[in-house]
Amino acid sequence: MGAQDRTEKVLRDMHVLFSKAQPFEGSTKNVIVDKNAMMDLLKELNSCMYDMMEEHELTVKSRDKANREMQKQGDDIVFEATRKAEDIYAASIMYTDKALDNLQEALKESQDAVSKIYDEAIKKIKEETRAVKTNQIELKSHLNDLIDTQKYLRLIDEENMRLLREKAEGSEEDFDAPKYSAPEIRINKDYFAQAGLAIDDDQDLSAGDISGEENGISSEDLDAEYFKWQEEESKTEEKKPGKKGLGGLFGKKH
Repeated sequence: MGAQDRTEKVLRDMHVLFSKAQPFEGSTKNVIVDKNAMMDLLKELNSCMYDMMEEHELTVKSRDKANREMQKQGDDIVFEATRKAEDIYAASIMYTDKALDNLQEALKESQDAVSKIYDEAIKKIKEETRAVKTNQIELKSHLNDLIDTQKYLRLIDEENMRLLREKAEGSEEDFDAPKYSAPEIRINKDYFAQAGLAIDDDQDLSAGDISGEENGISSEDLDAEYFKWQEEESKTEEKKPGKKGLGGLFGKKH
């Protein structure tokens, strides 16, 4: 039986004791009770009070303990949740940092690769530019040599052929020699050998015994007369043999 039940029983016993007591000298307020019985009930009531107080204290302590335990559990839950949240946040930061490092490394590798390709392209372009310039210079040099060589070979060949044809036909007597000394046309075989050009033996013939009052003729006059002769020939006009002037040096075009 608990303290509360015992207390209620003591109070009922006291109520019964007072209800059964005899009035004192006919008084309606005072009664006669057994002192020992009353003391026993009071003692029991006192014991019940202590028990109730102890139970109350135990209840309060239990409640406080329960509250403290619940508070501790709540704090532990919050701490654990906070710790896990911080761990998750730190892990996310570390992952993001690593991802950014990998991205920067990839970008640097891409930049280095592009720079290498660019440098190689620039180097190749410069090399090709130098090669093109070198080839252009060599081509112009060879072209100039070829133009001069072919032009003068053609002039020499045509002049020698004309002289041979006139000698064969016996037309030297009708030839109106120019009023200047005709240049002696010779071929530098060493130059053609160095240039890798082949020449015929009949191209080494000289201009012969064409004589005149002048001592020589310049290459500029020879070129001018040649182009003038080419222009006249392109118009398909017939010329008389033995024409006076430099035109007689070239003869008819074959």
